[in-house]
Amino acid sequence: MKYKKINDTWNAEPNAPEVKLIIENSSVSLIFYINTFSSENFTENQKGILSFKKVHKFSFNNTNDEGYYNNQYRYKNSKLPWGEFYLLDSDWSKDFHENHLIILPFNKNLMNHKHFIFFLKDNTFECVAESFEFNLLNHP
Repeated sequence: MKYKKINDTWNAEPNAPEVKLIIENSSVSLIFYINTFSSENFTENQKGILSFKKVHKFSFNNTNDEGYYNNQYRYKNSKLPWGEFYLLDSDWSKDFHENHLIILPFNKNLMNHKHFIFFLKDNTFECVAESFEFNLLNHP
């Protein structure tokens, strides 16, 4: 499995990210608590938003860390380490979670879309999208 880790400077809170999924037109976003244990750049209870644009399909499934380590997912930890956000080099037309929602119907313009996967404490988010953007939300 070829992959590239994308979240070098941030990650979701490892114990209780409390993920909120938002679908709006052809965009899908995740709002979650940021991991403050690994960086002093974030404050307690700070949230981030990870937004995907022009989403073809996505899966927000209940594969958690325990299930992943017990080989209950199609990827294995030895091939794709748990707990990060990755860009996968895959044939996403064949290699995708079986339980998914289609946002944009397949057409030839989607061939340049990318396959992303984000492992969270209690869920796994996977999508095929044109692009993504990560931002911190304002913190009171």
